[in-house]
Amino acid sequence: MDDVRDGVIGVWRVGRSGRLGGYLLAVGPACGALSTWWGVLSHPDRENVDAAGIATAVALVFALFAWWVLLRVRLELTTDMIVMVNPWGTQRLPWSRVSAVTLGNWGARFHTTDGFTYTAYALSDLSAGTRQDDRFADVKRVSDAQLATRVSSTPDEPKTL
Repeated sequence: MDDVRDGVIGVWRVGRSGRLGGYLLAVGPACGALSTWWGVLSHPDRENVDAAGIATAVALVFALFAWWVLLRVRLELTTDMIVMVNPWGTQRLPWSRVSAVTLGNWGARFHTTDGFTYTAYALSDLSAGTRQDDRFADVKRVSDAQLATRVSSTPDEPKTL
């Protein structure tokens, strides 16, 4: 862990094919909107301006959707906590609450000491179209090291007879 910078151990994002799909989902409609605005320059009438405005609104909706669901999603492991940025929200989970890490269909699953499970969508099968076993192995290696560090740094509790 000698390559830790500012407390960040590693960052995982949606797989390459998922990111490519996100970019295409954003750029495709944007090119269509640009094309309609180009048409407005050659035929500047009200109908063409309305069509260009609608195409721009659709392109913005597609770009926002692609960013929200695919491009901003990430799993960030720091020395102090786990940050999971998912489409449905951001969860910050301190390492002290983590008891186990597994891989599920929806991504890396962080099991807590109080029985809850948090999922990092950035490592899901659906986000990249392929199994994320190789990427999960890196997450598992880091999390096992963090959990081992936490256990070894916890002082022994006094024993009662």
